Amino acid sequence: MDQQLTLTELIETASQSLKADGITVEYIKQLSCTWNSLERYLATHNLPFNKENCTIFLEEMYGISSKQNYANLRAIDKRRKRAICILVNCADGLSLYRKKTYWTFNFSESYETIFSDFIDERKSCNLALATINRDIYTLNHFSEYLQLSSISDLANISPKVVQGFMKWLSISKNLPTLKSATSTMRQLLRFLYRKEILPGDYSSAVPTVKCRKTVPSVYGKDEIEAMLNSFNRASAVGTRNYAMVLIAVRLGMRSSDICGLELKNIHWEKNTIEFTTKKTGEFTILPLTADVGNAIIKYLKEIRPNVKDEHVFLKMQAPYTKLSSVSLHYMVTKAFRDANVVVASGKRHGPHALRASLATAMLENEVPLPVISETLSHSNTDTTKIYLKIDMHHLRKLALEVPDLTGVWMGGVRI
Repeated sequence: MDQQLTLTELIETASQSLKADGITVEYIKQLSCTWNSLERYLATHNLPFNKENCTIFLEEMYGISSKQNYANLRAIDKRRKRAICILVNCADGLSLYRKKTYWTFNFSESYETIFSDFIDERKSCNLALATINRDIYTLNHFSEYLQLSSISDLANISPKVVQGFMKWLSISKNLPTLKSATSTMRQLLRFLYRKEILPGDYSSAVPTVKCRKTVPSVYGKDEIEAMLNSFNRASAVGTRNYAMVLIAVRLGMRSSDICGLELKNIHWEKNTIEFTTKKTGEFTILPLTADVGNAIIKYLKEIRPNVKDEHVFLKMQAPYTKLSSVSLHYMVTKAFRDANVVVASGKRHGPHALRASLATAMLENEVPLPVISETLSHSNTDTTKIYLKIDMHHLRKLALEVPDLTGVWMGGVRI
């Protein structure tokens, strides 16, 4: 490691680089706790800054061994290890964050061309990196299964082969992985049918995998309004953040769609916001309500940097690029905290909770399920039905009377 900067200078350089990348000040402060601790440790032991000493520091101070799997670390220990990796990369002149890329193809030569064409088509739909990697992961396993089954020609795939693959995959994979695989397999089988490789659409042969869904996290009207009122709309950042969070509250848009919103998506003459969702690819038209429109106009006229980037919401410092979904999650979380809204343990407190809260409010107002599904850009109403679990307004009407317990033995005593 070619050490050219002092550790203090290195920490300052890393901080400024992270700020330029749009990392929140709050998160950089959390990283600084580890950096400051490292400074004290090296000074106390009279050690130079290098990768080896950083590894020793993590193990002695926090019990984080270099042999431990990163995924198995506690959240706070992940952040501590990430803080050290950032400094090491900064000293080596490398990217502070490891850039996420597409997974490697492990397709057999017999299927490589067709499977690669399928992945290219999926990429052309502007799907998320995680979705494409899910497809690659499934196809890598499907390729392995076809080889084990001595199927060298994709034209020989049958419904029985599809079901056999899912059964084979279930032996070593958990339910969420199987559910993800079903989505990829249905898309692949439709693709093979369109390309006339298969004589029919076998997507219906893919079995349905159901995972246990948790109860959505929702907040009441008073809590939502208190959260919105916590924004300092006299400041530039507060004005921008308020507009973004208000869109999530009033329209229920996903964080990826809010951050990806472009100027062309807002149709002022029709009072609508029209866009294609990142997650489902559904084309969605939402009403541009008066308060949302006014918040966006205030931001565009008074705050937004005058740059060529077509995204509506941009970072406040150069480079003026679009914000990430993580940034919006932080805005919502901080707003709840500033409003002194009590967030129970395990309860969500980000943009998704605002979607769930909107869906619940719509159910209380007797809005039909298909309308709610369309508003939230769900691909089908089955996804929307999860909100029926928290529709207390209607569930109370179905409550049964508690039976009379007279004459029932409880704890050895007749009541």
